[in-house]
Amino acid sequence: MKVKQFYDEALAHGSYAIVSNKEVALVDPGRDPQPYLDFAQENDAKIVAVFETHPHADFVSSHLEFYQKHGAKIYINSKVGVSYRHEEMNDGDEVKIGNITLRALFTPGHSPDHNTYMLLDEAGNPHSVYTGDSLFVGDVGRPDLREGAGHLRAEREELARQMYYTINDVFKNIEDGVVVYPAHGAGSLCG
Repeated sequence: MKVKQFYDEALAHGSYAIVSNKEVALVDPGRDPQPYLDFAQENDAKIVAVFETHPHADFVSSHLEFYQKHGAKIYINSKVGVSYRHEEMNDGDEVKIGNITLRALFTPGHSPDHNTYMLLDEAGNPHSVYTGDSLFVGDVGRPDLREGAGHLRAEREELARQMYYTINDVFKNIEDGVVVYPAHGAGSLCG
C-alpha cells in the first residue's frame, strides 16, 4: 500500500491516491486527471474508484472523467442527491480496493452530506483518515458555506451543531497514530 498527496497551491487543495495490489483509489481529485493517471502508470496500477467527501464549491473534481473514460466507480454519500451514476457510501459502509478497505464515516457540519473515509490496512487496522473539509490541521470546516445551497439545505446553526457532533463523536474516537489527510491547507476559504 502507498498513499500519495497531490497538492494544488493555488487552491490550497489536497487530494490523494492510494494504491494497493495494482488498484488505485482517489479521494477528492482535482480537475486535471493527468497527475493521477501518471501515478497509476508509475505503480503499474489502474484507477478503479473515486471517493468524494462532499460536493465541492471551491474546485472542480475530475471524478466524472475517471468514470466516463476509465470506468472508475464514484462513491459518495447518498444524501448528496447527485444525478450521475455513483455508488452510495453511508456511515459504516466499506469498499475493498486491492488489499485495503475504505470505510465511510458520516461527518456532517461543513456540509450536511459529508463523508470522511477511514483507510484500513491489509490487516484491517486503521491507518489513515481522509477528512475532506470536516477536519483540517488546526481547524475545522466552516459551517456557513452550504447554507441554502445544494440538494440538502441547512442553516448555519444546524450545521454548527452537526460539526460539534462530528468533532466529539467521530473524530475524538479515532485512535492515536491514525494519519489525518485533509482536503485543504492554509489559505483555503473553507476553514
